[in-house]
Amino acid sequence: MSVDLNETVGSAAGKVWTFLSENGQASATKLAESTGLDRNDVQRAIGWLAREGKLTVELKGKNEFFSLVRG
Repeated sequence: MSVDLNETVGSAAGKVWTFLSENGQASATKLAESTGLDRNDVQRAIGWLAREGKLTVELKGKNEFFSLVRG
């Protein structure tokens, strides 16, 4: 089965961006639970948004929390 990664990952990135925009900082687990995306799609979306310079990551203990770059 062939998958259009640009479409799949782009759509996931849009869901993650929307969630973070509306709710603020979240972990990858929270993003997966809240958006209905599987963990792999959340990780791909995080990579997409990070590559575009739209995410910041904050380490709290062993957990990473993602938020949108402001400004």
